[in-house]
Amino acid sequence: MMRTDDEERKEQKKKHIMQAALKIFSRKGYSPTALDEVAQEAGIAKGTLYLYFKDKEDLMYNTLMSVHDGLKERMMEVIAEDMPPLEILEKIALIMFEYFHEHDEFYNIYLTILNYNLLSNYTHLFESMMGRKKELYDFEFHLVEEAKHLHLIRDDLATIDIVMAFDGIVMNILDQIFFLKTDEEFNPGQKAKMVMRLFLEGAGRHGR
Repeated sequence: MMRTDDEERKEQKKKHIMQAALKIFSRKGYSPTALDEVAQEAGIAKGTLYLYFKDKEDLMYNTLMSVHDGLKERMMEVIAEDMPPLEILEKIALIMFEYFHEHDEFYNIYLTILNYNLLSNYTHLFESMMGRKKELYDFEFHLVEEAKHLHLIRDDLATIDIVMAFDGIVMNILDQIFFLKTDEEFNPGQKAKMVMRLFLEGAGRHGR
């Protein structure tokens, strides 16, 4: 069903507010942020916020979920069902690097929330974010199982351990990008290929 022009305007306004919220949450953290600041960043009256979100927690929830959903949509657009499993894993790494490079505010606030253990105080947000994470793990689990079946990777290791190793490499590179702030120019494609080399070959010298 197509949206009316009014519904489309409201959706765009909501996205605009969430983009402003992402910037303020990232800059100040969740607890110190006031809705007045979000409204000012969005260029709207504070009362307008309440037309779209019932309170600050609701705003944070919708903001973080929108970024997660955007990442999922990007993956669905790029990944084809007939791709080989290892090629899909590389695509996952590439998409995550590209997407969070475009949405670095999200990565900042996501880690701030984790560091301050805020998720434990917001059960709905925690369950939703873990649900999104589990969806990705389940997808990667399926890919690793397929790669094992095709004898592309070792089958003497538990699939979940392989998935966690892959995900750990990707997340640590994201940490490097956003927090170490090295002088190295960020190249998502090169980083994704490096992930696969490290994931499949390890860091040791073979034949020693």
